[in-house]
Amino acid sequence: MSAPRFDQLHREPGPFFVALGGAGMFGANFYLYGSAGEWIAVDCGFALQSAPGGATQVSIPDISALERHDIRLSAILITHGHEDHIGAIPYLWRQLDCPLYASPFTARLIRNKLDPALSWPTLREIKPLQPVGIGAFQAEWIPVTHSIPESHAIVLDVAGKRLYHSGDWKLDPQPVVGGLTAQGRLQAIGRSGVDVIIGDSTNAPTAGSSYSEASVQNGLLDTIRDCRKRVIVTCFASNLARLHSLAEIAFDTARYAGLLGRSLLTMHRAGRAHDYLSARPGFIDPWELGYLPREQQLWICTGSQGEPAAALGRLASGSHPHLSLEEGDTVVFSSRLIPGNEESLAAIKSGLMEQGVTVIDDDMAPIHASGHPPQEDLRQLYGWLNARYLLPVHGEPYHQQAHLKFSRDLGMSGTVPANGDLIDLRGRPCKVAQMSTGLVEIQRD
Repeated sequence: MSAPRFDQLHREPGPFFVALGGAGMFGANFYLYGSAGEWIAVDCGFALQSAPGGATQVSIPDISALERHDIRLSAILITHGHEDHIGAIPYLWRQLDCPLYASPFTARLIRNKLDPALSWPTLREIKPLQPVGIGAFQAEWIPVTHSIPESHAIVLDVAGKRLYHSGDWKLDPQPVVGGLTAQGRLQAIGRSGVDVIIGDSTNAPTAGSSYSEASVQNGLLDTIRDCRKRVIVTCFASNLARLHSLAEIAFDTARYAGLLGRSLLTMHRAGRAHDYLSARPGFIDPWELGYLPREQQLWICTGSQGEPAAALGRLASGSHPHLSLEEGDTVVFSSRLIPGNEESLAAIKSGLMEQGVTVIDDDMAPIHASGHPPQEDLRQLYGWLNARYLLPVHGEPYHQQAHLKFSRDLGMSGTVPANGDLIDLRGRPCKVAQMSTGLVEIQRD
């Protein structure tokens, strides 16, 4: 396939779509939309990949194609605050040099990443369900439930087409923290019709409906109530609903809760600043928690994916400065294994069990819920939206193909994009050119 023509990128109204990350892979989400030479991006994240020896490699999208084709972005629109959607901003902002649009909570998470001593982007805080004009584009952020507050889909109206960029989402009637999916607005959008959905494929091969965070809270309560000594729960730091639930569970089981891990502390501060965390009595300092009897201790820590330098990895190796585990303690994995981390996570679990620690994961108890839609969630949303076409993204080719196949059963058609595919969205989505893409490895503190 040839490179894009000048007219396609700078004159024709399209609209056009190209992913420079996030299509055919997990992470590094960076999606571009263009019309008559005006371009915007949705999300700007990094990817995590296992490296030899159990280390974690961090990569960001290679954006050299933008300079090569003289594409200047008018804005970056952010769906939510997960690292695979915002983590590349500190590394790419100076090259991209355009405003960012994000919700207030997500904007705080972005600001936390930026060195206050430097000049940083214009960061405009959006209000959901209130359209924003950006050149040829009109954008509207639609609240959806996910595993972090203030998650949104984004509806784009451009060149006479309506595009629905799903972001990460699920249908959760009891999310514990944050609001519900804006079902009424989605149904109203569907009554006028959607031309193309650009949709999350993570759980498209999975039958059934989403498991609610409220049900996870009950599962964790039952699990922790049966534990007799110290309990350590590891989960994704960004899951404020899980932190809220664990603070409540600590109170209900006569325990005190504390946090281990820098990202957990950062997320906890942000959650409290936006009134998403108000559970009783909250969390106490690690030095204070460590003096209490073991049966009164509930620790929440980072490292659910086997990262050796995270809190759980250091506990497994006996090198954490604030806590040492003992025989009879329990570690609860309230998380989902991200593919590629199997080896490092197995090493962590082995190190725990060698210390006589009991390990409980989500195969043994209902203690985790995915933040992504399985098939019945897809069926429900796509019925509301009344869409014609699908571009499945946010997944490896297996997930994308399963997503497209399932959508065909719902009367839709479409195509599976790879990173770099320039897709013409004027009618049925079709690939018309190819840009060079890749990932650039970075070093983090």
